[in-house]
Amino acid sequence: MSQRVAIAVRNASVANRYRYIPKMPGWFYSFVPFKVATGGSSALVSLYLLELGGNASTVGIAFALASLASMLGALFWGRLSDKTLRRKPFILLGFASVPLFLTAMAFVKTPVQLIAVNTVYAFFLASTLSVPIALVLRSVRKHSWDHAIGKFNEISGWGWVLGLVLGFGLSRFLSIPQLFMAFAILGLPSVFMGKRMIREAPIYINRKAIRAFGNYVVEKARYMPSFILHTNFSFPDGLGRFYVAFLLFWIAAGLYFPQMPVLLTSEGYTREVVYLALIANSAVSAMNYTRVGAAMGRRKEGILRKGLLLRAGAFATMILGTLIAPALLPLAFASYILAGYSWAFIGVSSTAIVSEKAGEKKKGSAMGTYNVVGSAGYITGSAISGALISSAGFGAAFGLGLVLIGGSIALLKK
Repeated sequence: MSQRVAIAVRNASVANRYRYIPKMPGWFYSFVPFKVATGGSSALVSLYLLELGGNASTVGIAFALASLASMLGALFWGRLSDKTLRRKPFILLGFASVPLFLTAMAFVKTPVQLIAVNTVYAFFLASTLSVPIALVLRSVRKHSWDHAIGKFNEISGWGWVLGLVLGFGLSRFLSIPQLFMAFAILGLPSVFMGKRMIREAPIYINRKAIRAFGNYVVEKARYMPSFILHTNFSFPDGLGRFYVAFLLFWIAAGLYFPQMPVLLTSEGYTREVVYLALIANSAVSAMNYTRVGAAMGRRKEGILRKGLLLRAGAFATMILGTLIAPALLPLAFASYILAGYSWAFIGVSSTAIVSEKAGEKKKGSAMGTYNVVGSAGYITGSAISGALISSAGFGAAFGLGLVLIGGSIALLKK
């Protein structure tokens, strides 16, 4: 009898141990073709604007408008999804927008037409930002939310990188309009996979009860905050300086990311080089999110400062590249890698700090403010980047970004 009891206890212990390793829903993989298409086409808007006769100012305006549309769209689709208590239709809408709008971009003839199509595209694409997170939370048990968010975004993040790799390979043989068409076709399977695999979850998600997830992967569809899940705003005690610091950080990001392809193209480098730089940036981020999240513990502020110092290094490296023309390409790659590596530290620690300092009752609204501040900063940086480069050059834009990062670090030290 004692042997039976021992076996039963052992089996119960094993079952209890594995009960907390959740099985991920299969519908996560319906996002892979979608991410391949959006990741592979992410560099094409800047490159096509330049090919159609645009310049740094045109690119800055395009990114600012797209980012604004993306922010408003995420809030609009998220609230509409909450009101109707439906998730699947909005995800399918985002999936379907990819082949539709990428095909439309292949037929535009002027920069103004491309900017208009891209802005509307960003609004509809935003239905895939906050709505899927609510469905993830509905698909797994509450104690597995951290793991599920991390896994979902890990799958999405590597799909994004795969799209960039395909873009690098195909750009040798296809024109930019042909690349738009190719990625439109590659994104189509997500519509059919999502329709078959995603199950509707008509349940209300109490967003205020959701804490920030320490191991989620931030997919940089527009190089702006895309984890827009909360829509109420507040300024809890102790976070005012933090929000100002992050406003400066995101303005600096807007000065940097939209204009890097412009700089490389203006120096005569090909689309393949731009794709390789983007691959390095995204891959190094994806490889480090989980590691940074697991090692963070109580050192959130230290992790954040390390990330900001790395981002300052990325800006300093790029300034050096603008001064030493023969070394521009290797320094640009080093800068992109540093920027990607820094985001693994910044993205993980910043949301955890907001969640911790806001307290349980104000956590949701604090995250809402965090996302809006970040989005507003990126829109501002993108808008002024082109005008600054046109009047004073790339070095001035990156120099201002370095100063803003320095201001962000100084505020957080206090």
